[in-house]
Amino acid sequence: MPPAATFLAFYSRSPLAWRGKPAVRIAADDAEVSPRFCGRNFGAMEAAYRRSGGIASDGDVVLMLRQCSDQPLSRLARWIAARDVVSFECRATTWLPLFQFDGAAPSVLPHVTAVIRELTDVFDDWELAAWFALPNAWLRGRTPVELLAGHPSAVREAARADRFIARG
Repeated sequence: MPPAATFLAFYSRSPLAWRGKPAVRIAADDAEVSPRFCGRNFGAMEAAYRRSGGIASDGDVVLMLRQCSDQPLSRLARWIAARDVVSFECRATTWLPLFQFDGAAPSVLPHVTAVIRELTDVFDDWELAAWFALPNAWLRGRTPVELLAGHPSAVREAARADRFIARG
């Protein structure tokens, strides 16, 4: 089982659950992510994104955005509030996986936002971040982040299927 599986916790009706393993929710509905949960699962999330560029704190992303924006904090805040980016809270810091940014601009890759739109109303921030990093049955066991650059439509279709299942 990959390291990221240690924090796998999706809806039990989701095909994302590991075969033969019970699936549970990451946190109760509308619950804050506890410091204990964060401490146990942050390392797994970090490891899951390591091959795709890693994760960065909101402060580091603001520094990256200063290259192309005179209001980098506002720009990042808008992306997070609109859920145009994958982000999750841990230890009073917002963390963002770097796979979703075009390093040349820097901006959010449009196909990432399209996939997020498919899942935003059924997954919370931690579940969304985990969805991109964990193997997906609709993608033949590959992770969405692995396939996103070369096969964005396949990843979007997987997101649609998982949204349909998560809604019940």
